[in-house]
Order: sequence, then C-alpha cells, then structure tokens
Amino acid sequence: MLQDGVTSSSSLSACPLCGSTSHHPVLTKSGFAIVSCCQCNFMYVCPIPTQEFLHLHYQNPAYFHGEEQQGYLDYATMHKALLPHFNRRLRTIDTRLPGKGWILDYGCADGYFLDLARKSGWQIDGVELAQPMRVKASDTLGIDIHASLDDVAHNRYDGVTLWEVVEHLPNPIGTLQQILDYMRPGGLLMLSTPNNAFWQAKDEPLKWIAFRPPSHLLFFTPATLKAALELAGFRDIEIYGVSPLPKLPAWFRHLMQPLQQSLANGTAQHWRTSLFVWRAVRFAGLMWHWMTSQRDDVYTTLEAIAYRPIATKSK
Repeated sequence: MLQDGVTSSSSLSACPLCGSTSHHPVLTKSGFAIVSCCQCNFMYVCPIPTQEFLHLHYQNPAYFHGEEQQGYLDYATMHKALLPHFNRRLRTIDTRLPGKGWILDYGCADGYFLDLARKSGWQIDGVELAQPMRVKASDTLGIDIHASLDDVAHNRYDGVTLWEVVEHLPNPIGTLQQILDYMRPGGLLMLSTPNNAFWQAKDEPLKWIAFRPPSHLLFFTPATLKAALELAGFRDIEIYGVSPLPKLPAWFRHLMQPLQQSLANGTAQHWRTSLFVWRAVRFAGLMWHWMTSQRDDVYTTLEAIAYRPIATKSK
C-alpha cells in the first residue's frame, strides 16, 4: 500500500517552519525519519515525501475506512465521537462571528462539519483532496466540493476551519498564506492539531498516536503553531489545549486502552455509559495529576483561533 519512506521522498529536508537545514534525529517510524530543527525546535518528517506520493496516499479508500494506523477505522462511525468537538467549535465560531456568512472547511472529509455549520446558518464551501470522500461530501451536501484551494473564491470567507489538517501539509506556511488570501479582512481561522508538547510525545514517542508518517508530516507545540500562524500573516492568535489525558500508571492505561480506543473511533457499545466511565476516569486522573504537582502537558490536542488583519487605509 505505502511505498518505502526513502524512495517515496523528495530531497526537501529544510525545516518547513524556519527553513534551516540543520536538524537532529528524533526517531524513525514506518520507514520515515522524524527530526527536530536545531534552529527553532520544530519537529517534522525529513525528507518530506513528494506531492505525487502524498496524493496517491490519500486516494486510497482505506485511509478513511480501514487503515486506522494511518487514517481512520471508519470515518462515518466516528461522527458520534466528533459531534461534541464540532458542536463546541461551531459555538465558538458563532460567538466570534455572530453575523455568520461564508465558511470554508479545508480537509472537509465527508462534509460532516459543513452539514452542522449549514444547519447553524452558515453558507458552506469545502476542499477535500481524497477523491472518494470528496464525492461523498458533494453528494451529501448537494454542493461541489473542491479538490484544491486553487478552485475556491478569493476574499469570500468569513471563517475557515482546518480540523486535524495542518499536520498533513508539506508546505504549511504557503498553504496558510493562501488561505489568508481567500479570507475577508477580519475573517477568523480556527484549527486543531495534535499537541507535540503532550507528555507521551516526549516520554513514550513510539506509542504516541500522532507520530504516524507519512500521514502526519509536522508536529506542532503551542510555540511552533503560533510561529507558523504569525509567519503566514495571521494576527490576534489564541492557542489552547483540549482533550486532556493525564499520565496515569502504565498498568491502568493498558486496562483502559480498549475503552479509550472504542470511544475515539466511535465503536464503543453502550455509548453514553462508556463515555460517562471514561470521563470519570479522566477527571480522577486530572485531580491526581494536579494534586501531585506534575508539570507534564496533559493536553492531547491544540486548538488555535487567528484572524486576518483588517487593512488600514493609508493617509
């Protein structure tokens, strides 16, 4: 299915954030090297795979249905797991942009978030690279979903969202700059991405689910995510952690792993009961974590809100 990480890669080894070519190795996974930039400490896959390789990677139907190690066990089944996150994020956007208008979801998969946004009163548009999901989203929503940012309208969007997408981008600054150009002045960007400052990324990197090249190419901390957004031209940036998962004893984490995994992929039986148990476990773990004054970062996911600056007229 996937080709070898060396033969499928380009010669681009410069840091996607600062451009430095000086880096040191961190680990190798699935045949791909993950390195840390000596200049800005940003972690990324080196070298970055070619555009052709990445395009073929996402056209595989198994990415959204069956290939859980690289993508999803079943994206449609995950809807119930995604719903509370999407509803919370949509409430945040609605509060920041009460006038609503046009929203673009970049990497919209089967259009689930866009469907919720339209029901909330937004006019919707989407971009999805994977052809099978793009067709499904178009059929479900009754609109044309674009294959590329090049196909969307400039200066149209009041809001743009990227849910678990920025870590997939071989050229994050260039893509974010392109998105900025398509937004109206004062428009809002909201995104999510795995938190590479999370304790497991440092203490148990081979077990950290976000280290999944070639699907994930970039690994952001709060500092590097803010730097990327600033370099792309965004301002008034807010970054915060969500989905906390404290560092519990290994035996207990092993015991709870099946429950955690089934809730994450939407396959848990007796959903409400399972969710209640998991939340109780996580809450107790957080209390223990804070009482013992541990300094580990417990947030598995970063969310960011940023704005396109409002151009000022020259005098």
